[in-house]
Amino acid sequence: MPVGSTDPPRISLFDRLRLYSEAALYIGATTGLSLGLYFMFRRYHTSADIPDRALKSRTKIRGYVLDVSDGDSLRVYHTPLVRWFEKKPEKKRGLAKYTIS
Repeated sequence: MPVGSTDPPRISLFDRLRLYSEAALYIGATTGLSLGLYFMFRRYHTSADIPDRALKSRTKIRGYVLDVSDGDSLRVYHTPLVRWFEKKPEKKRGLAKYTIS
């Protein structure tokens, strides 16, 4: 390159493809990890929040049983993976807003 030239240096096609593939790999890995963590720590507030695939595959959920009103109904406060340190709700009024029935 001549001295005083203002043209940017030329990048070969191979180097450009390697750069783009590395960027795509990092973006894909970051997106996959973010979505995985989101779904792992998401709390189901009501029974409508539980996805159909979880019901069909009979996935177990973790939580606290807050109320058993009769033989066939109960209220569960869902605590995903590491939310076991959360305090369960103590009040009896308004349980339907944040429990699975």
